[in-house]
Amino acid sequence: MAEEEGHVYPPLIISLITEFFGTAELMFIGCMGCIVGYDNGPLMAATTFAMAVLIAIEMFGHYGPVHLNPGVTVGFIIMGHMPWKTMIMYFIGQFFGAFAGYGLLYLVTPYKQDLCLLTIRFDLGTVECFFNEFVCSALLMLVVLGATDPINKDITDSIPLKIAFALLGLIFALEPFTGAGLNAARAVPPCVFFNDYRQLWLYMVGPTLGMALAATLYRFVFDSNEKYSLHTFLINFKNRGD
Repeated sequence: MAEEEGHVYPPLIISLITEFFGTAELMFIGCMGCIVGYDNGPLMAATTFAMAVLIAIEMFGHYGPVHLNPGVTVGFIIMGHMPWKTMIMYFIGQFFGAFAGYGLLYLVTPYKQDLCLLTIRFDLGTVECFFNEFVCSALLMLVVLGATDPINKDITDSIPLKIAFALLGLIFALEPFTGAGLNAARAVPPCVFFNDYRQLWLYMVGPTLGMALAATLYRFVFDSNEKYSLHTFLINFKNRGD
């Protein structure tokens, strides 16, 4: 296994397999909570997606970081936790897994109309939708980075719960307005199945850009392992003063 900045990574083929099955499980279970054939409310979707992420991390987290989201992968690369060459393998696993999980659910559910399709609601404009997805995705990325920071290596057992509860709150808040994409891989399959690409770019660019910016902020402000971070500068300044 390769190790980068305290993060242990399995062989690339194992990462591809775990991302494939993890993202497939995320789409199958998460989108099952979005079936609109009955009155389930936003809490149902928020809970099922949050628990689906928790399940995936528990299944495969012991092999290495489980991303399930291209934005998270980009964030980890910006943080320097994984090499650039691994990005394509993670993306392949995530997008193919998303299609596999969604396709399986599409086959077995009796109610298919706009199943898990992300759309702007409450007459939100394009800018408002983009901003909401951007901000909430950035917050999710900050939670992921904080929970997985090597400084917390002695309390890793709670990582799945921390991320799941953060995702639960963010989806519950955002779902009534944008459907709460927060994940480019999660957004694509429904658009392809229903041939509706009108707003797809919002749900791909917004979350990915938000997570990239959050990772940049975390690395150069909060990261104690980053030589040029504000945190490191203040510690060194304090030590010189002492």
